[in-house]
Amino acid sequence: MSEYQFYEFKAIDNPLSKKDKEIISSWSSRTDASNAGATFEYHYGDFPKDELKVVEKYFDAMFYISNWGTRQLVFKFPNDLIDIKKLMHYSAEGIELIEKEKFTILHIFIEDEDGGGNWIEGDGYLSSLISLRADILSGDYRCLYLIWLKITTEDVINEWGNVDPESEDPDVPANLQSLNAALLDFIDIFEIDKDTIAVASKNSIASLSENNNEYNEIASLSDAEKNDFLKRLLQNEALLNIKLQKRLKAEKSKVSDVNKHNKRSIKEIVAATIELKEKRKNKEKQKREEKRIAKLKEIEKDESNLWGQVDFLIKQKNTKSYEEAIKIMQNLKMLSIYKNQNESFCRKIENIKQDYKRLTGLIGRIDYAKLLKATSNN
Repeated sequence: MSEYQFYEFKAIDNPLSKKDKEIISSWSSRTDASNAGATFEYHYGDFPKDELKVVEKYFDAMFYISNWGTRQLVFKFPNDLIDIKKLMHYSAEGIELIEKEKFTILHIFIEDEDGGGNWIEGDGYLSSLISLRADILSGDYRCLYLIWLKITTEDVINEWGNVDPESEDPDVPANLQSLNAALLDFIDIFEIDKDTIAVASKNSIASLSENNNEYNEIASLSDAEKNDFLKRLLQNEALLNIKLQKRLKAEKSKVSDVNKHNKRSIKEIVAATIELKEKRKNKEKQKREEKRIAKLKEIEKDESNLWGQVDFLIKQKNTKSYEEAIKIMQNLKMLSIYKNQNESFCRKIENIKQDYKRLTGLIGRIDYAKLLKATSNN
């Protein structure tokens, strides 16, 4: 298999200039940058630039994937719209914050330890993830918590030793039980264990923000401030909706949308996940057993008739009939084991072999199906 690398960059807050597009397009003969971004795809060779520096100078977001399991998601945030200290609560190996004078870059970097992964082509994935940037700017840190959860729990499970198992989880964001489409894509792309998420979700409260409608706070703004926001709206000011939300939230005393209590260690989260997986497996096993027994009871109702069908099919003396007869006898074998009557079943099979010993095609199929073995393969 040839190498595959895919980079997609997006400009969100401001479009690329003509000069910017010319420079970016010059990096590859197969790339034609638009006002909103550029993509680079390689089957041989590498991207000629430092992708983080490219984001720093030109873009607001980047997604990268390779067929050897590496995945990257990069967002650039204006410093006046984020809380660096809160973002740092979710720091871990693979989650990097690069602080600059006017902005901060969030760099999520996941590399499959086995050198592989569930390879997917990258085209279109950044578009499905891009709303996570606005979520973070609005104070919704669910994607940060989820990637922290993946990195730390996998480290403890695999005993890599980079994480202290006794360390506690950061603030658990609200609404982990109700994930939007972007978060679901994020979980799939970065292969975050759904059982681990279910365990973590038990400490996630329902969002309080939906019950505190910010529209009610607009009336508290002065006419001058309202007019100022309207003027900036007409000027297409970038991220104005985020800025307005922050202004309105400042007007009220708001309870935090995170659970800062009931802290758990990473070891406890892992243990609860293992317990959940075991319970789920047992439940699935029980359902399979109930389904199997229900099937056997249906066979039991028609047992006498089925033996008659076996005899009829054998007497047809053709390949298709032999195969149908074997399938019926396999079901009857399962029934005999369930009823603890396998000896009686084996005697019937021995009688069939004796009665039709010249039908080598049938005898060969009976032996291959191991119908005379003491236990069933099913």
